Amino acid sequence: MKTVVINLKDKVERLSAFEEYHSNLEYEVFSAVDGRRVDYDKLQSLGFDVNHDWIDPLLKTPLTKGEVGCFLSHWEVWKKCVEMNQSVIILEDDARITDEFSMEEIEQYLQTYDFLYLGWKEMETSLPIDDKVVKPVYPYWTLAYVITPESAKILMNESIATSIIPVDEYLPTMMDKLNVAGYSENVVNPVGRNEFGSDVLSHHRYDNFIDFKLYAVTVATDENKAFKLLNSARHQSAEIINIGKGVEWGGGVMENGHGGGQKINLVKEFIADKKDSDVLLFLDGYDTFLSDTLEEISYRYTEFSERAIFSSERFCWPDERLATELKKRNENQSTPYQFLNSGTYIARIGDLKRLFSAPIKDNSDDQLYVQLQYLTGEHDIALDLEGYIFVCHEPKCYKHKGALYNPVTNCFSCVYHGNGGESAKNKLASIYNDFYGLAYIPTQKYDILSDDMLLIDFMTEDMCQNMISLAEKKQFNIMEGDVVPAQELRLKEIELWEGLKEHWMKTVYDIVYEYWYPCHMWGLRDAFMIKYEMDKQRDLRIHNDASLVTGSVKLNDDYEGGELYFPRQKFSNKDIPIGKCILFPGQVTHAHTSKEITQGIKYSLTIWSSRFKGDVN
Repeated sequence: MKTVVINLKDKVERLSAFEEYHSNLEYEVFSAVDGRRVDYDKLQSLGFDVNHDWIDPLLKTPLTKGEVGCFLSHWEVWKKCVEMNQSVIILEDDARITDEFSMEEIEQYLQTYDFLYLGWKEMETSLPIDDKVVKPVYPYWTLAYVITPESAKILMNESIATSIIPVDEYLPTMMDKLNVAGYSENVVNPVGRNEFGSDVLSHHRYDNFIDFKLYAVTVATDENKAFKLLNSARHQSAEIINIGKGVEWGGGVMENGHGGGQKINLVKEFIADKKDSDVLLFLDGYDTFLSDTLEEISYRYTEFSERAIFSSERFCWPDERLATELKKRNENQSTPYQFLNSGTYIARIGDLKRLFSAPIKDNSDDQLYVQLQYLTGEHDIALDLEGYIFVCHEPKCYKHKGALYNPVTNCFSCVYHGNGGESAKNKLASIYNDFYGLAYIPTQKYDILSDDMLLIDFMTEDMCQNMISLAEKKQFNIMEGDVVPAQELRLKEIELWEGLKEHWMKTVYDIVYEYWYPCHMWGLRDAFMIKYEMDKQRDLRIHNDASLVTGSVKLNDDYEGGELYFPRQKFSNKDIPIGKCILFPGQVTHAHTSKEITQGIKYSLTIWSSRFKGDVN
């Protein structure tokens, strides 16, 4: 009979203490499987899976990495027992053999029993056998036991391999399938828990085992409008699957009222062939962004006992008549966010299939649909009342220590959802800028407008508005000695210069080089906004630019007159959409003027590329 001691390689102190205490014991050290290094993909590649419904009956916590590692470690020893075809004494490295331990006595009991507990905890009253051993009813701990090849084969059944639970929760379920006995007085005891601590209990959410593949999805039929979300995902190294790409929107005009049912229908199509145990994270495309990683979101999700978590908000939308009933579901909570919001959620796919089983029209209201399902009480849904993962529009939110902080609930969140009207959109833009600044649309293609004039994607409309908002916090001035005087503000003054340079060199440079080959770009010389208003500067005289290639962007269009006009090319930017960038040679051939505005305020962005190396304004 072989004695095996299970020990994690990095737990040197535990093994040293064991060796010192058991100096006369012959044993083999078995390197335990480190659950911290076994992710879900690796577990499946080994032929295992976990029980996705298991929750610790006492602590109400999910399966931990330590518990997965512990199960796999014992499994490997069982496997070795079968291969060697001999019984094995299995000791964990915090075990301490007592003076009552007798190898001869153990061998004698193994003639009758094929599984013998040496050190264990009695959870239910056992049945007496003789003056030394009992028949366990609900034994706990895997501290010390003896296993025979016959019992090892029984334990290594396929059903548990694909539905792992903690090993000391698994063994009690097998009492009726094994011929088991256990010492009524332990002959092996554990060392005090306070000496080494536990390798299996969860001390932090990062100890929880992520037992799913996470799909992060959005519906953005116009990806330009989803730039905040997609750019934040890039910064967080997150993959967002746009299930609305290439789809014609039929979910109604969301800005004007109800709608959005199409989002649910697209989600239903996406999850139809996905595993029920996997998880879907849904993020509205046009008014959300990530402030943390998908990994962090996954860990936080494991801390909820419910299988579907929806964000919550202050207002009952779209049907205020449901307010009282919805409040009843969380009336004991002190949070002001009492009402379900369907713009952001995370859930097991199997639960979503059931939740979304009822039909919904594309133009019906998705939030009302989910709220009514929630009120049935038939689904395992919880609201993220504290904003632990999601926070909906909250004016008091701000970036704190690099994270998204909500002082209302004293909570750091992972996703910001700027749902609501104009104030919500402004807050969304403001807090997004705090995290990521203004970001530009990746540009790969161009359209030819006129003689040596190109048009490229550059900024979204809300990015243009964000730039204006940032600029209005500063002062527009006329530069001293400027031969073409204008009310200007440098992008350097609003800390957007470096981001612009990076984007220009990564994307615009290649377009310029391709179209005007062999033109060589040296970089950017300057970038500035110009403000036109009725009581100050109304127009800009005809001129050429001190630039090799100029970029011009219309930032708003809520004014009259003021078109950018090129007399030689007979071209006007009147019909050019907000955010598009016109590229043209700056120094000789493309003289231009900004005609007089007749109403409103006009903002434009001018970008000058360097004429030669070292040409910086």
